Amino acid sequence: MSYRKKEEYLKVLEEQIRCKKARSQVVEEIRGHMEEQEAFYLSEGLTQEEAEEETVKEMGDPVEAGAALDLVHRPRMTWGFIGLTGALYIAGFAVLKLLQQNFSGTDFITGDYVKWLVIGLVILIGVCYVDYSQIGYWAKEFTAGLFILLLLGKVFCGVQVNGSMQWILLPVLGVSVNMRLLCFLFVPLYGAVLYHYQGQGYKAIGKGVLWMFPALFIAIRMPSVFTSLELFLIFLIILSFAVWQGWFAVSKVRVLGTLWGGTALLMGAVFLRVFLFGADYHRQRLQVILGQEESYYRSTLRKIYSGCQMFGSGEGVQSVEGIRALEGMEFGLVYITAYFGIVVAAAIMCVLIGLVFYFIGMSAGQKNRMGMMMGIGCCSVFLVQILFYVLGNVGILPFANMYCPFLTYGGTGILVTNVLLGILISIYRYQDVPLEMKKRRFKLELSMKRVY
Repeated sequence: MSYRKKEEYLKVLEEQIRCKKARSQVVEEIRGHMEEQEAFYLSEGLTQEEAEEETVKEMGDPVEAGAALDLVHRPRMTWGFIGLTGALYIAGFAVLKLLQQNFSGTDFITGDYVKWLVIGLVILIGVCYVDYSQIGYWAKEFTAGLFILLLLGKVFCGVQVNGSMQWILLPVLGVSVNMRLLCFLFVPLYGAVLYHYQGQGYKAIGKGVLWMFPALFIAIRMPSVFTSLELFLIFLIILSFAVWQGWFAVSKVRVLGTLWGGTALLMGAVFLRVFLFGADYHRQRLQVILGQEESYYRSTLRKIYSGCQMFGSGEGVQSVEGIRALEGMEFGLVYITAYFGIVVAAAIMCVLIGLVFYFIGMSAGQKNRMGMMMGIGCCSVFLVQILFYVLGNVGILPFANMYCPFLTYGGTGILVTNVLLGILISIYRYQDVPLEMKKRRFKLELSMKRVY
């Protein structure tokens, strides 16, 4: 069948593209190429009708062209990523179960872990099939909504444990969720918020700093010092990445120097205030971090690690089994090292870090800047969580509620990790689907409605 009219050709071509999100932009791109070719033929002396007919003829069969474009601009299948995630959770569960049996001789996490694992995988699949750009376009509203929900949850349903209100009891469901871990859901939203400030100069830097406060306010009010530090470091990494990419049209060296230099000064001022005016236990904890004072926790870890071998269990096993102070899955790395050896523990952490850096490379290579920023945000969460987990397990940081993806038991942790993984997989799925112009077109439609 031959086509003479441009719009008829484009209509047939559009029908071949199954991804609705890609159709309009792909068609507009092809229309632009055809109009350029028409202009060339007109300059050669052809009439408008002749130029259009020649252009359509040169484009070839619209069914074949549309089918080829459909193969390029369509969401990718991601079952490999989902399968990898499931395998990591199963491997982590096997390690936790084995350690628990060796440590306490009991098995009390199987039922809960399997339940949360199933729920988490359902959430992972659901999130990865959501267009991440729809989350990013409404990032400010989602941030405000999450802030209000956590604030209200803390006020009306908060549960205080050891002087800190980090849990929210949901009476209807009969479960408690960890508010400290829920704060990490702010991170991909923060990356999307920064995306909207491209080209706004130094004003964008100020706005970027201000948008850190919803998550930091919740973390500080719990209170959770380590969560506040983790979140601030993650936000700083994301903001620095955007500056380094040149998105805000500012001096990179000046802004990055100010951000990190100001952070160093701020941390120094906080340490000084604690030393001069802080409570005694705050001062002692800070002295432990700086290595000026030995703690029972750190001396215990030193005793355990001194008895560990490169492969297999050593004398560190007896030290672990005789010490109840380290009972808990936050110290999984300690148990792995004691029971299986230093090499096995190092290999497990290298696998997790390698996976994070794989996702970082995938996110940094995105053409869509919103996907790039949200992906870098999710990866930064995993990287910082693993960093704090390792530092806590080797005794550099004092005891805190440490969390490591796949290696730490907890329903809220599984859910938050899977939401972040779902966003990463969604970014991968839609990386060949043009999404970035959608909001601009929506704004244009609104403005046209106001005019008419």
